[in-house]
Amino acid sequence: MTLSTGEIVPFRINDIDAPETGGVGAAIGGAKCEAERALGYEAKAWAVEYTRGADLDVTGDHGQDRHGRNIYDLAANDNDVGQSGIEAGVYKSWKHDGKRQLEKRPQWCG
Repeated sequence: MTLSTGEIVPFRINDIDAPETGGVGAAIGGAKCEAERALGYEAKAWAVEYTRGADLDVTGDHGQDRHGRNIYDLAANDNDVGQSGIEAGVYKSWKHDGKRQLEKRPQWCG
């Protein structure tokens, strides 16, 4: 996320999982299979189009994850981005309580 000051803030959307786009087998951010990687690029394209030109609002702040990213609830034109991504099939629900996962991480490789 880029603030009006130009500062770039790393973040993740609360309670969702998106497929990874990193190389298969990479230690950090890597997809588990080529299918996940392809889905990851679809999810990124969806997010860009969904938020392009939208009024974006942080509607909830849940602190930081273990990687130092801020965890936000994010709305685009008053619609929850995480829930909209789940409905579009590009994200999956992955409930957290601060830094702890409350359910098993979703699988993207079948």
